[in-house]
Amino acid sequence: MAGRPKIYDESEALDNAVKVFWEKGYENASANDLLKAIGIGKGSFYLAFKGGKQELFEKSMQRVVDQNFKEFRKAVVNCDDPVRLVKDFFLSLAGADSPIGNQGCYFGNALVQISGHESGLKMMAAENLQLLETIFAEAMRRGKKLGLLQTEQSPEMLASYLINLWNGFNVTKRMENDHGKLLDLIKMNLRVIE
Repeated sequence: MAGRPKIYDESEALDNAVKVFWEKGYENASANDLLKAIGIGKGSFYLAFKGGKQELFEKSMQRVVDQNFKEFRKAVVNCDDPVRLVKDFFLSLAGADSPIGNQGCYFGNALVQISGHESGLKMMAAENLQLLETIFAEAMRRGKKLGLLQTEQSPEMLASYLINLWNGFNVTKRMENDHGKLLDLIKMNLRVIE
């Protein structure tokens, strides 16, 4: 017996769950918020996500990685100027059409918002931020190899600096609405990778 067929698109469901979690945070996203966004009933939800809200959030984090980090890593490996790519990535955050808006980093938010009893989710969020740091390190290694960086700092230290900039900027963007000021702040911080 094959069981009942899925009556929803899992990718679309995860995309909608990401929106809810990003807007409300893990703790504040209610079951009703998630069911409404996904467009399925409670019974179907628990058939699809046997681990409930926690499993849905884990899958939503993986969805964010799949949609964003994999393409970014591929671009870092294949582009002619990985340092410029990283700079352009950060510069895009300052504008009104920022790919993350004012909602902050999905994984940084999780680290701050999720209570201690959900340590597995916090660890997963931290691992995803470390993945982004690894991508920055790859970009800096390629940049050094191609002669695009003048700094004596190691690619690993530059990547640590960049993940710190990423985390800090996502907080600053929530309190500062002046896009010109945000752009100047990013430019000043990016001088480290010249």
